[in-house]
Amino acid sequence: MKVFVVMSHELLTEQMTELKNQLNCHEIIYLPEQLKDIWANIPPSGPWNDKWLADIISWLKSNMNREDIAIVQGEYGATVYLVNWLQKNGHAVYYATTERQVVETKTDEGTIINKRVFKHVNFRKYPLIK
Repeated sequence: MKVFVVMSHELLTEQMTELKNQLNCHEIIYLPEQLKDIWANIPPSGPWNDKWLADIISWLKSNMNREDIAIVQGEYGATVYLVNWLQKNGHAVYYATTERQVVETKTDEGTIINKRVFKHVNFRKYPLIK
């Protein structure tokens, strides 16, 4: 089984290990750079346009087998649209959950600096809406 990664960044080593050990994925496939650029640059203004994901969906149709899964995270509308399309086409779709820690540091000048640390917890399957 292959996992297709639809995100604008690379997976962490621990995420790749989880995919191989827990989800039985033997190959991790990222979007080609031009499609990753499309995914990372969904326009923030105006109404939704299905055409924005046409090339990504075409590539997935050509490369995914029925048993393959996907990891999808990104702009909310694009994520909902693509997760829905993948599920309708029989694919399991996952997202990464994280644990957030905030480290607060007081400076000598009387200001406070907050540092947020995100740590991967696990992959969770998107719920199927019936």
